Amino acid sequence: MKYGHFSKDGSEFIITNPATPHPWINYLTNEEYCAIISQAGGGYSFYKDCRSDRVLRWLPENWHFDRPGRYVYVKEKSKIWSTTYQPVRRKPDFYQCRHGLGYTVIETRYDKIHTETTFFVPEKDTCEVWKVKVSNRSGRTRVIELFPYIEWLLGDYHLELKYRNIMNLYNRIWYDKKTSAILAKKTASWGMLNIQPFRYIAFFASSLPVKGHITRKESFLGKNNTEERPSGLTEARLKSVPFCSGEDGIGLFSHSLKLAPNQTKEFTIILGQTHSEHNLKEMLAKYRNIKFAQEELDRVKRLWKGRIRSNIEVKTPDKNFDTMVNTWVKYQLYICNFWSRSPSYYHEGSGGRGYRDSCQDAEAIVSIDSELSRRKIMTVASLIRQDGTTAPGWSDTDGPHGFLPNKDHPVWLTSTVSAYIKEMGDKEILLEQVPYLKDGWISGATKRDPNWKKGPVKSGEGTIFEHLKKNLDFTFRDAGSRGLPLIGHADWNDGIDSAGIKGKGESVWLAMALVRSLKLLAEMAVLLGKKQIANELNLKTREMTRRINKSAWDGAWYVRGFTDDGTVYGSSRNKQGKIFLNSQSWALLSKITNQEQTKKILSSIDRYLDGEHGATLFHPAYSEFDPRLGRITMFSEGTKENAAVFCHAVTWKVIADCMTGRGNKAYEGLKKIMPNTQSDYDLYKTEPYVFAEYLIGPGHPYLYGEGSFTWITGTAGWSFLAATQYMLGVRPEYEGLLISPCIPSRWKRCKIIRNFRGSIYEITIENPKGVESGVKEIYVNGRKQKSNLIPEGGKGERYNVRVIMG
Repeated sequence: MKYGHFSKDGSEFIITNPATPHPWINYLTNEEYCAIISQAGGGYSFYKDCRSDRVLRWLPENWHFDRPGRYVYVKEKSKIWSTTYQPVRRKPDFYQCRHGLGYTVIETRYDKIHTETTFFVPEKDTCEVWKVKVSNRSGRTRVIELFPYIEWLLGDYHLELKYRNIMNLYNRIWYDKKTSAILAKKTASWGMLNIQPFRYIAFFASSLPVKGHITRKESFLGKNNTEERPSGLTEARLKSVPFCSGEDGIGLFSHSLKLAPNQTKEFTIILGQTHSEHNLKEMLAKYRNIKFAQEELDRVKRLWKGRIRSNIEVKTPDKNFDTMVNTWVKYQLYICNFWSRSPSYYHEGSGGRGYRDSCQDAEAIVSIDSELSRRKIMTVASLIRQDGTTAPGWSDTDGPHGFLPNKDHPVWLTSTVSAYIKEMGDKEILLEQVPYLKDGWISGATKRDPNWKKGPVKSGEGTIFEHLKKNLDFTFRDAGSRGLPLIGHADWNDGIDSAGIKGKGESVWLAMALVRSLKLLAEMAVLLGKKQIANELNLKTREMTRRINKSAWDGAWYVRGFTDDGTVYGSSRNKQGKIFLNSQSWALLSKITNQEQTKKILSSIDRYLDGEHGATLFHPAYSEFDPRLGRITMFSEGTKENAAVFCHAVTWKVIADCMTGRGNKAYEGLKKIMPNTQSDYDLYKTEPYVFAEYLIGPGHPYLYGEGSFTWITGTAGWSFLAATQYMLGVRPEYEGLLISPCIPSRWKRCKIIRNFRGSIYEITIENPKGVESGVKEIYVNGRKQKSNLIPEGGKGERYNVRVIMG
């Protein structure tokens, strides 16, 4: 790789050139505080919610120049540089950034002054720590000045975007002599005339003696300057500015350091936000102590290593595949579970956590962190209303979201709960009591009750099973003239936002997703002995399957949907958007096809959708706006929902390939979107260690293959499920572990080790005949099995499983 490489054990990505095509970032986080950092120190931080409680400033376009961020300027006489390359961008004699699990280390060397800055977020405290080592590698004594620097945002990021000139007027930032720290807050929290006290205090501090300090941005940068060459450093002497009121605020300290030949000195910088002065002082005292900071860093490394490396492990002939599955996909999946889709480097950061996103993330992580999955299930279930509709998500600071949900939200939690029970054997979760939500949405969540003056409240309670049944009953009822679910203002594909705004447009994909969830809920009803309900659910499954095949089969594939005026899209009758990927892969995931339909679907996918960089969301891209469909037709061809290689959808196609025995196709499909197998990183541009949301599709005139919107994407979870449960084929079921691998024919041997209900299973897959799927024999501890379903074993036992394909 031109810009870097993985460490030998795959646990770090080591960047050797700071000028990566796009910023290559890491998320340093516990479940309350998050710091996003690039390979050059750029990025921002937030506390609890990336919209309502930003700490550092960031704008959506800032990724183009990767500023502002967390910087330590260094000055020696007239020479100025920065320990993270940005923002001064003086060419270093040595540079290396190591993005690891829960930490980032940036090393630079200029004129034999070597700096190593380790950034991390503690396990529990709501702050980030920069542990800095400065070494004099010359043969003479050096006197240097150091200037740690950040830029405050403080508070509501969306209001900042709208009313920057006003929001600044609420800033109060000052140097506090008692704590030797810069403290920051807003005078109050303001939003839509709902003024509340500002709940927190932000802080910035150093363990070195403070020689000077600045709190006002203009005082440090000077007129017409950027962070690259601030006048506060080019002038002979820095003048302290202890108070900022109603202006752009920063935090900057001045320190002096004298280093003998070959001497190294260490110090820490602490940045964070908290609700009390006591917590603030406690954190400063702890992390100004270098020894304690190192011990906490070691704890954080052990914590993340335990989360990532001590559970499912795969060993295949493909080292790149193993690196992603064993380490980086799991790490990305944790970040998605902690923060959903909001805290991006690239977009507006709307805050909170999404309903459907959280369902999918919680399903994917259950095999490596079942407790986290269970907590998410309980939280998401509490967003369901008595009528079966849902709030679209929630924020830890503001509660359930109040905007209109997409129509697909109710179908996702059933799959998550099913996966949890299959993994844990805990059907009792279905009987857990959870409150229902009441928040003023009525008429199937299409209208607001004009008399509703309260915020969200609890409205009775029911079991998890009852919540799920209400979800699916609603989606089944909420149908159009063909009996297919209404699409409303959008289903999973956010870009199809005009097809159903008049309340008549129908979604074929949503009908398929409903069928899959109805089948899963029927199985869970049987688990609880509710046979009559199971029969009712199965009747609905058959009826919806009949409706889909009657109205949506196009001859060689399934159409995607029908607009309010009855226009079909995703059909051979259309000039653009003729065939959509999701309504083909989900026809297979929901098992609604006959043998002939399956054959035609797979042939159509291969012919129209698959390409050099992966399968596109549909073909061909829209080149003109169509008001009947919406903004899906507004995006530039090949970008976002307009026929990009949407990686989330590609993983469903990979699973569909596995379900139909196409191991070579599944492997090829996943490899095309894997971040560490791209052939040209000047084209791909984004990080080689985490999945992108999409690659720009072939419809684009010149960007085909470029990665976009990394880290926070459902691709992480579904790629993990595709790799472990469908390709390697070790899939939890209610009765035990199902072994059904579907691998590339050239893999002669592979292995997966995983915990299942308290026992360890070491599963070796042998493929002597070079087939893609099919199991000939299975041996457990040397004993031949009658089927490929291994019953649950005894807790604490270790089982050696030998699988012979054929």
